This record gives sequence, structure tokens and C-alpha cells, in this order.
Amino acid sequence: MIRMYICICNAITEKTVIEAVNNGASTLGDLQAELGVASCCGCCAQTASEYLPQDSASNAAAQEYVSEPRSRKAIVSTALW
Repeated sequence: MIRMYICICNAITEKTVIEAVNNGASTLGDLQAELGVASCCGCCAQTASEYLPQDSASNAAAQEYVSEPRSRKAIVSTALW
């Protein structure tokens, strides 16, 4: 079985992201809360957002997410990725 990893930091696969979206996740924040996607380095934020419903995915560049590396909060805009 070939697994495509969406989030390397948290070992989250494409299958896991699709399941979360099918179970009601509709924003990047939902994926962060449920799976931990984009909660470390943030490189996966754009890719994870592509699996969201079209209304959410089109606004993904404007969304911000909060990561907590080493117990400090950092706000990073997904527009950078």
C-alpha cells in the first residue's frame, strides 16, 4: 500500500485527511484540531486545504493557523506557502 503523507511532522496521511473531511471537517482549523495538521512547521497547510470543500479551499490562502512549537505560539499565514 502506498501512503501519501500530507503532514510529515505528525505522520498524517492523505487517507486520514480525506476521512476527516468526509466526517465533517470543513476548515483548516477543523483539521488542525482533529488531526494536528499544520500545527508544527506549517508546510502542509496549503496541501491539506486542497482536500477541504471548495468554499473553504478557495479561502485557504486568507486563513491563519496557530502552531505551538516548543510551547510558544506562532501565527503564520498560509499565504506564505
